[in-house]
Amino acid sequence: MCCLSNKMKKQGMVWVSTVLYILISLAILGIVIAAVQPRIKSTRDKATIDQTINILNELDQKIIEVDNSAEGNIRSLNLQIKRGILTIDSNENKIEWNLEDASYKYSEPETPIKIGRITALTKEKQGKFNITLTLNYETDINSELISLQPSETPYKIFIKKTAEGIEIY
Repeated sequence: MCCLSNKMKKQGMVWVSTVLYILISLAILGIVIAAVQPRIKSTRDKATIDQTINILNELDQKIIEVDNSAEGNIRSLNLQIKRGILTIDSNENKIEWNLEDASYKYSEPETPIKIGRITALTKEKQGKFNITLTLNYETDINSELISLQPSETPYKIFIKKTAEGIEIY
């Protein structure tokens, strides 16, 4: 009976040590994930901003192309908005994209910077950043206020030259 008891104690110790190793491994994994997660969010936000700059440059190129063409000319463009809100404001003749609560500081807060024709502005808010990218136009943009929310499917935008300016729909 004595030998059986020692064998069971050894098996119990193996299980206890196995459970301890698993718990220690999970704790270390949790610490690593907690430390790396802010960096992952920051990198994701930077990639989103860079993609949006490319989208705005492509949209701007289409608008300029249509503006320099004959009346009635139409171009189309597919826009994929994964994060942030894209607004086409005909009252102020501008196109603006806003990303709130970003983990990435794109520029010095409250200091606008130019990226080609795009103006970028970063505002700090409780440790996070609100990023705004703006395209301003001299040409009249004739459309209703368009606000594009994040979507899995791309938006199809049409740009048309009219006698009054550019129509976006």
